[in-house]
Amino acid sequence: MGRYSDAAANAADLTNKQLAKQIASFSRFTPDQLDALLPKQTDKQAFLDLMAEVEKETDIDTKLAFLRDNLQTAGKAALLALKYFV
Repeated sequence: MGRYSDAAANAADLTNKQLAKQIASFSRFTPDQLDALLPKQTDKQAFLDLMAEVEKETDIDTKLAFLRDNLQTAGKAALLALKYFV
């Protein structure tokens, strides 16, 4: 392992927790539920991006275009979050 691997792991964990708190503040998810649903930082960020797009005052076609253009990230986050409801 590299010389900074512990520091990098701690920083990633802190960022992950901060993202979970941010998402929990405007959703029905608790930070613990978010960690279970979206374990990776990139998944949490993709979910935040998706939620921001959903909240925009745009029509459904614009939202679908965003989802289509960001299918790899936003689509995965949406599917992971849907596991909560199924």
